[in-house]
Amino acid sequence: MEDSGLLPPYVDHLRRLTGAGYRCVVYVAKTQNWSGVLSEVVSTYLSIRGKDRRFLLAVRDPGDDSAQTIRGVLESHGVPYSVVNYEDCEKALGSTWDSLVMDISYQFRPNDLGILVEVVRGGGVVIVVGPPIEGLEYWVTDFHKKSVVPPFGIGELRRRFEKRMLEMSIGRRGLIYLADRVELPQIPGDVDLMKPVPRRPYPEVTGQRFRKELYEMCATWEQAELLRAFEDLVARKRWAFVLKANRGRGKSAAIGILAAALMSDRRLRKRFRRILVTAPHPDNARTLFEFAVKGLERLGIRFFVTERNGSIVEVRCGPSSLYYVSPYIAVNRHANLVIVDEAASVPVPILIGLAKRARRAIYSSTVHGYEGAGRGFVVRFLSRLRREFRESLVEFEMSEPIRYPPGDPVEEWLYDVLLLNAEPPEISDDQIGPENCSYVKLERDVLFSRGGESVLRQLVGLLVLTHYRNRPNDIALLGNAPHHFVRALMLPDGRVVNAMHLCYEGFLDDELIAAIETMEKGHMIPAVVTRYYPPLRGFGRLKGIRVVRIATHPALWGRGLGSYAVQRLVEEAREMGMDWVGSGFGATPQLLRFWLRNGFLPIAIGPYRNRVSGEFSVLVVRPLTEEATTFVTELSREFRLRLVTGLSDPYFDLDLETAWLLLRNGLGRRERAELRGFQRERLENYLRGYLNYEGAADGVRALAEAHFLTASDQRLELSELEEKLLLAKTLQGRRWDQVSALLRVKARELMELMRDVTSRLYGHYA
Repeated sequence: MEDSGLLPPYVDHLRRLTGAGYRCVVYVAKTQNWSGVLSEVVSTYLSIRGKDRRFLLAVRDPGDDSAQTIRGVLESHGVPYSVVNYEDCEKALGSTWDSLVMDISYQFRPNDLGILVEVVRGGGVVIVVGPPIEGLEYWVTDFHKKSVVPPFGIGELRRRFEKRMLEMSIGRRGLIYLADRVELPQIPGDVDLMKPVPRRPYPEVTGQRFRKELYEMCATWEQAELLRAFEDLVARKRWAFVLKANRGRGKSAAIGILAAALMSDRRLRKRFRRILVTAPHPDNARTLFEFAVKGLERLGIRFFVTERNGSIVEVRCGPSSLYYVSPYIAVNRHANLVIVDEAASVPVPILIGLAKRARRAIYSSTVHGYEGAGRGFVVRFLSRLRREFRESLVEFEMSEPIRYPPGDPVEEWLYDVLLLNAEPPEISDDQIGPENCSYVKLERDVLFSRGGESVLRQLVGLLVLTHYRNRPNDIALLGNAPHHFVRALMLPDGRVVNAMHLCYEGFLDDELIAAIETMEKGHMIPAVVTRYYPPLRGFGRLKGIRVVRIATHPALWGRGLGSYAVQRLVEEAREMGMDWVGSGFGATPQLLRFWLRNGFLPIAIGPYRNRVSGEFSVLVVRPLTEEATTFVTELSREFRLRLVTGLSDPYFDLDLETAWLLLRNGLGRRERAELRGFQRERLENYLRGYLNYEGAADGVRALAEAHFLTASDQRLELSELEEKLLLAKTLQGRRWDQVSALLRVKARELMELMRDVTSRLYGHYA
């Protein structure tokens, strides 16, 4: 091979890695001769692997000066390449490329790194073009700009995440860091340890039920084992199958082959006539449908395909149909088999709803990945399946990668720098409580250094485990943004049992308050106050702390650790001179009880369900000063007014328990019922028994509104059942039979109770 100009150890390192089928990351630092160094890397790689390599080039904008230089280098070597903008990089999922070039000069989002590196096949090279490690403090990307919100400036941003990434990369097996040629780069370690880990032996397969041709489509031993497992399972009437794997293990392909097996078997077609596939987006199920089609083609069976916007949404084969439905629709559909792909990204309430309806279901989930949701899926949903299905639950885990050999050093590096495999500490002591913990103010410079790695991994492990989505971008925001910070509860031995990701909000002058609606991100609580309650926009001048995430170790739930952490935060906020502490989250009864128990009051609710969590987003605030209390008192009343009047329209399907908790506590004053026209007379006739409820419903509604708008300490004392009756029947307008089912009380008894409650409401509010 002709001399490439690179130091021999690097050429040897690249040859050994790619020759063994592994991938290699080459970081080209943008110093004086960076384009020449990039050219030599491309030339060296092509000389090792051949000229017919397909490159994917990821850029912020193909017209950027840096992007144009890189394109010029690729074109000078005759390299066929395609360009993808970072904004569209998720479209690359499911595709496979020989090599990848990432230009991170003007944009670097950790999520994009997690997506794009995994589309490179074994023997490929990932070339990253970015600033040298000594130039990080001058590096400004679009992501950096969005990580800073007024009144903070870009000069206050710290690139702790990126510094940690490069420090963990330089000198590591499978990673090559190159500055310009005249410098002496560090030599990677373990150059001789490049022997690939052998794959498990793939036995000759002869299925008892499924056709041999389908087994021959399996790329790994584990895919074949999955098919074998289903040969025994399909005869059962009720079961749940959970398939867990990291990204790139071929789980979607295996399920697609299984679908082909079910649709092609004449004995099984009637039992599996309707196979419903759901996933957050049709593109998530693309591989599943593609392999179902390939399987049917392999068997020579006739089928029909329906596409929508370039994605297959239905495959029909004889009486059987494999079809895609969004999660929100799927929860109300009947099917013989439900397949949930990327289940960790489907809201847990939807998964629970599917589990209740589906007698046979497959839940396929990425455990560790850039989505950052798999571990939470295991804890929150899988534990419930284990209780409900017991012996009818089958769990299957795939570990062998398909695109590259086991032991690929780039996968190991990616998981480390993005903390994709971060786990909380092991907890076995059932006596741990707040008295065993220290409230710790963690310094981010230490947390994102080598000395803080253990604590950082525990923190991220907790956040991923207990939240439906906590992605690498969130970790970078925690490390870099000037207005973000972190607190934790730690045991004496250094184990983290509670983590709080926090940020400052407010501190705004009149000019910033006027412009708050145009801010892309930040100041979530002041922005919502301005949007829904314009006369109270002055709330933005106050100084506040928002709890972005709070996570307690699942082994210690119910011990009071979360409440203890919040109370310590409130104490600290008071000492700092803050006006309020608040949070925003998808409203569930469990979460609402936690925040209400700790003295927080709801002040806003979103008009639509969150597309990710499936829940209505709610903001809660605890005022710490007299000025904040004045604002929150008015906000509390206005919030209740919005919710009470909206329960018959945007919040008609808000679950009764959540609605009751949201209206249970509130500041303000005692209200009088606004009775108009002849409402008072109709109410009196209803109370005398001359009219039924429906004849005076408008008047009862006026009384119910007055009750829930009144401050909680000045309300007429009603039981939980009585208040829920008012909410479900009067404010949400449900039928008597529906209210009866919700409250588990006979409709006739509820009608009698309603008359009694109305009598007391009339005496108190009218």
